[in-house]
Amino acid sequence: MTRRDRGTRLRKIFAVVPVLIISVFVLSVAAEAFSATRRFSDIVATAKIADDKNGLAPDFLARTVERLRPVVAEKICRSDIIKAGLRLVLADLDANGKDVASEAGAARLGFAETYIRHALFCFPANGDVWLRLAMVRSLRNASPMEIAVLMNFSQLYGPADANLIRGRFAMWQQFPKGTLPQAEAARDADTMIVCGKEGDVLRWTLRNVCPQKPRGA
Repeated sequence: MTRRDRGTRLRKIFAVVPVLIISVFVLSVAAEAFSATRRFSDIVATAKIADDKNGLAPDFLARTVERLRPVVAEKICRSDIIKAGLRLVLADLDANGKDVASEAGAARLGFAETYIRHALFCFPANGDVWLRLAMVRSLRNASPMEIAVLMNFSQLYGPADANLIRGRFAMWQQFPKGTLPQAEAARDADTMIVCGKEGDVLRWTLRNVCPQKPRGA
């Protein structure tokens, strides 16, 4: 074999190797995605049922939420899985987490916070996740400063989302005006949207948020 032939052969090998590496990587990613889909497809389906009017039985919800622990432990960040899990965690809190002072209630709140923090790790620019963390932290007696910071991030990343604004006002109304001074700008921004021209739909449920005109004005 001449030197030229050896050079040609090496060039062909060097051209093929990157293709093989990329192919192996793509196959491994596809295999991982398929595995996650197979493992958590029922979680995604169950979350859709949890959103229905009748919801899910409390004991079934509790068992299902337990199956979300690998999502956190293995740092799974699939959007559909994370969002489905978040719905189930919140539904479980509504159904089973009323006694937050009990050992079981504290453990449930603890896992809810752990899961939400993982969701935030995956989607740090999601205003809804920041809001959910604020809600759970308020149940765990977080300081007003911490709640204000979390609410500020929720407003920053979801300033005009109607569902988020409704959720934030559920929190604003828990804290009388002035108790979260570091979040006053965020609160005022939400109020301006509700009371402005684009807030017609929001005012159906948040009418009392807006200043009332004097009678006869």
